[in-house]
Amino acid sequence: MWSEKRGLESNLIFAIFPIVLNVATNFVYFMRGGSYETIGAVNNVNSFTLFTIFICCILNFFEKSRNLSGEEKKELNKKMYFMKLLGALFIGYILFTIIIVRNISIIISALLMFAGYINLYMFKSKIKSSYMLSETQRNWRKAYNKNSYEDINLLWKIKPMIHPHVSVSFIERIKHIDWIVLIFILPFSGKFRLEYIPAMVIAFIFIISDVLYFIDAILGLYTETKGICTGIVMKLGRRGRRNYYEVYVTDFENKRELKFRVYDYCDYNENDVLQLIHGGLSKKVIIAAKVVGNY
Repeated sequence: MWSEKRGLESNLIFAIFPIVLNVATNFVYFMRGGSYETIGAVNNVNSFTLFTIFICCILNFFEKSRNLSGEEKKELNKKMYFMKLLGALFIGYILFTIIIVRNISIIISALLMFAGYINLYMFKSKIKSSYMLSETQRNWRKAYNKNSYEDINLLWKIKPMIHPHVSVSFIERIKHIDWIVLIFILPFSGKFRLEYIPAMVIAFIFIISDVLYFIDAILGLYTETKGICTGIVMKLGRRGRRNYYEVYVTDFENKRELKFRVYDYCDYNENDVLQLIHGGLSKKVIIAAKVVGNY
């Protein structure tokens, strides 16, 4: 059950990506005063993000939302209230581009941002509704001391974790550094240009964890987390790459959540108790082991 919900969460990147990329190119457009080169970049990004949004719409179509009662719908509306307010910001930007900017490429970009936001809203709504518990379920979980997804938030996944400190040998640390990623970012480190911002945004999304792990490895910032496996999602390798599994581990007591990959074969199951050693900033897991007993 948890793995199905985790699969839904993994689709969020298809909604977030076009929003972030269009915001970055629009920023460059205004900073460059609407030059011909930036308009070309905006058009290229519009074409690319249109395809991404189309894929996201397909995913949203096949992901059916859970049937909610009247009370559950009211509760869900409260949880989504902030995102509804945020939608007004995108609508305001569309009006700004139509009335003030009057450039068709920027107007299309603003519309694509809003389309991406609608997809994001739909995904978040489906995720939150799938995590919601009925009153009977809440009482049962409380009686049997069972944990719930309802308490998990983004902070559990991104906050630094440096206690308790775990000593890891230097050889073991550097063994997990992705040197290809670090070499890839070298061209951007020498000289900054506004035109690099969209590419840097794309790179940031995919390589931030590896950059943070490099800091973990150099400074020896490692810690351990003991938690319960709250989801396993199988991912198909692309272009001949190996298949892998994304394993989610949640420490409800210390409000932590981590995710790591297992290639080819996964011998973990939902509700297994796992002991992880990982970087404090990157959350990159370098050692994972099952723990006998209850969490």
